[in-house]
Amino acid sequence: MSHLSPSCKESISRIGSWKLDDGQWRAWSSLDMLDRGFRYGMSVFETVAVHQSRALLLSDHLARLDRAASDCGARLPVMPSFDFSQLGDGLLRFYLTFGPGKPTAPFDGQLYAIFEPAEVTWNLPDARVMSCAAPYISRPGGWKTGNYWQNIDALCAAQRSDCDEALLFNPAGMLVSASMANVFLQMGEKWMTPSLDCGARDGVVRSWAIAQTGAEESLIESDQLQQATACFLTNSRYGVRGVAEIDGRPLAHLAAPLQKKYRNEIFDL
Repeated sequence: MSHLSPSCKESISRIGSWKLDDGQWRAWSSLDMLDRGFRYGMSVFETVAVHQSRALLLSDHLARLDRAASDCGARLPVMPSFDFSQLGDGLLRFYLTFGPGKPTAPFDGQLYAIFEPAEVTWNLPDARVMSCAAPYISRPGGWKTGNYWQNIDALCAAQRSDCDEALLFNPAGMLVSASMANVFLQMGEKWMTPSLDCGARDGVVRSWAIAQTGAEESLIESDQLQQATACFLTNSRYGVRGVAEIDGRPLAHLAAPLQKKYRNEIFDL
């Protein structure tokens, strides 16, 4: 059943935004400037890929949003269903803000949905990846929050160096993630991915890839990158993306079978 207000009943092929208001998603185009989500980046979010008007892995994303809200001292309101049939291909982000008040005030926030038209694909070309030298400070619990400045700065630095992504390391020198994705490395005979204890984001596609590959969650130091023979990235937009090189060092292309499985099980379901 659709719970979009009548003003939302149109095909969305452009940026659109909604607010959960009195149990309905209503078209919304403003944000309270006193909201701590705006003032301090105090918000948590999940990004849901929408392909052919179908939300990919929606229940898993909403479960993570609920856990993130609880861990951060907030609460996720009861959410009516969202009418994805009105959307084209793109990314729908659910943002739970902390609302107005001083930084330490109790949670009093709002739930927003923001849709951005984008190419959602499972077969991007392999990425060129570089290491980011600046220490990365993870958010509490590794949850996705509105404070994404470091990630964007690292991504911009990578693109200036003709790379597609940047690897982030915490102050202890442990690999955390890429700027916009989780990371999997083949070390010897097994796949490894940074532990959540390092600040890695508890991504939905990350969990799917762990289940498919048997990857081990581990502490991965920066100098261990030289031992990696293959690598792939995961996020909601492209699912699984192979990595051609890290810091100019070529890697084996081993992600194709997993990409195909993602296409068959998730993308084209």
